[in-house]
Parts: sequence; structure tokens; C-alpha cells
Amino acid sequence: MARTLFFIANLDPLDGSAHALYCVRNVISLAKNAPPACKVVLLHASKSTQQQILGVHLEVEVPNLQIVGLPHIRRGIINPFHINLLFYFLLIYWLRKNAYPQDIICTASFPKMFRFIASRLASHDFKVVYEVHQLEMQSSGFTQRDHDNEIKAISLADSFFTTCRPLLKIIQKQFPDKHTTNLGLASSYKSTTSHYAVGTPLKIGYFGSLAPEQGVSWLVNEWLNIRSRCNSEIELHVFGLQNKTDAKLSSDSMNGLYIHMPLPNYAVPLESEKLNALIIPALNQSHRASIAFTKAYDYASLGLPVFCSDLPTIREVFEPDVHALYFPPGDAKALADCISRLSTEPKLGESISTNLQQRALELSWDSRARKWWEAVMQ
Repeated sequence: MARTLFFIANLDPLDGSAHALYCVRNVISLAKNAPPACKVVLLHASKSTQQQILGVHLEVEVPNLQIVGLPHIRRGIINPFHINLLFYFLLIYWLRKNAYPQDIICTASFPKMFRFIASRLASHDFKVVYEVHQLEMQSSGFTQRDHDNEIKAISLADSFFTTCRPLLKIIQKQFPDKHTTNLGLASSYKSTTSHYAVGTPLKIGYFGSLAPEQGVSWLVNEWLNIRSRCNSEIELHVFGLQNKTDAKLSSDSMNGLYIHMPLPNYAVPLESEKLNALIIPALNQSHRASIAFTKAYDYASLGLPVFCSDLPTIREVFEPDVHALYFPPGDAKALADCISRLSTEPKLGESISTNLQQRALELSWDSRARKWWEAVMQ
């Protein structure tokens, strides 16, 4: 059956966020793996062109994919995801003009926008799909009203996709009669060839957000303590954009601490060639324990041993001692023990790297896209 999938993201696909990165990777893989006569349209809120968006992902042209930016007005810079009603109404107009019955309308974790669109298109016989990447009801400070509004919004979906088991359980409990599929995320990078040699500094890297719940500030503040507990020379290399409102992180080369500017997505594998291990120091704050970690999936494909905070959604990606070494969130001594273990057991690192390369094959975007289409076409 010929169908068009309209994937809607009320953001700029080039804003540098993990969610924007996911949205573009997702539509590229869905377009490449679309069933016969099906195509994908990404509708977004920015002036970024299709050529610019694909270029960041080293793509020139993707068959079956069209990327369309609609007019929008952003309100300030504090919340860059907030788009006013201009974008919402233009979405409705655009879909009524271009979509046909049995086409698929989908978005990922934009409940207010989803409710606005789905409630106004209910009579058009579209298949409406909601990807659950996070739930506000899992965040700190939510109210019963917030919970009720979110449930009302996503209840308009015909089916759901979730990205981790905690979200799957919540959705199945709230909507037992609706079809829900847990897909996780996927790995994007090519594996590196870096190897650690005993007697040389063990170089640990972090790529991504520096938001407090990501644990990078904690890691930097504890670095001297961690370093003093290790039985070998270690370095920490952090690549991320510092917000003006956050405490400034500074390099300390005398103690092996290096703070770098963020890297474009395509440059991460090359920089990883200079490293020996990666780290996910996320703290058990806010809704960190109930959302999937894009970073974990990306780190899997890089193939370097990973030190991980022991959170359930990370364990869905990495098996302990097979793909990663775990430490309790915020536990500097336990992290130092993990680092010391890796630095004195080079064969452990080699084993983890080999296992990660196999794991990355299981977590490919193509594999995930095929499962997505199989579920949605039922």
C-alpha cells in the first residue's frame, strides 16, 4: 500500500540537541528502508534546508525523503523548543493539503503539539503514531494537571513506540488496548581502532550535553579525587557546549583534565581514535533513569570500553563486564576502581571492544527502521 509518513519535529534539526540528532537519523533510516511506494516527509520548524540538514549527516540525497521547513516564531532563548501557534496552524494547513487517508502522522515526545494536531485531524482517517522518548510525568516538579494533560495528548495516538522498558511499562499500563512496540534507539558511528598500552596515560572521553543531570560537572569536580585513587596516569577529555547559566568548567592540564569545544557529529569517530575509553557519568536525577540514552547507543558503535553510571536504561544497551564497566551514579571511588581495573587488564579492554562491535551490528539504524515499518504497517 502506498503511504506517506509525515514525521513532525517542532525544532531546528540543526540545533545540536540529542533529540534533533535522533529525528534526522530516524527519518533518514526510515526513508532508506521504506516499503515499496512509501516515502517519508520531515516537517520541522526552522529555515535549515534539506541540503544543509543532510550534509551534517554526510548525505547528499536520500531516496524517498523530503525535508520541509515551515514558518515559525521562537519566543526567546531560554526554551528553544517552544514554538508558537503559527507553526501549529501551518502544520494543520499543510497536512490537510498534502496528506491523504491512511497516511501516517508521527512525532516524538512533543505532547502539546501532538494534541493540537491529532485532535484537529481526527476526521481525516490518518494513522497517528506517537514515539515516547520521555514523559513529563517522570520529571521532578510535575503536577497532576501536567500528568492529566500529557495523558490526554498521547491518548489520541493509534499506536506507540517507546525507546526503553520503563517507558514501555508506563504506556502499557495507561493504554493496555493500544499497540505498543519498544524499539530502543540505534548506533550511528563507525568503530575506532584505538588500543590502550599499559604504562601510557589512559585517555577517557565524553561527548555531548553538559546539563547537570548528565553528571559532567560532578565528574570534573571529583576528578582530582578520582585521579588520586587510580594506579596509573589518566586523562579526561570533555567535548561539549557550556551554557552561560552553568558553572564554568576549566581545563587543568597538570592534572590531566581537558575541556574542549563541542564537535560536529561527523568528527566524533576521528577524535575517538585518540582516546582509550568513554564515560557516561549521568546522575540519577530528574527523569534520567526512565529515558533512553542516545549516548549509550552511539558509544556502542565507537567500540571503545565504556564506564557507565548504573542506570536501568543504560543496562538495556550494555551488559556489565561484557560491553561496559558500571559504577553507582555519583560514586567517585567506584569509578576509580573501574578505571584502575581497565588500566591493569588490557585484555579486558580488548574483549569489551570486540563485544561492542558485535553489539553495534544489532543496534543499527537499518535494523531499527525495518522493525518500525513492520510494526506500523500492521
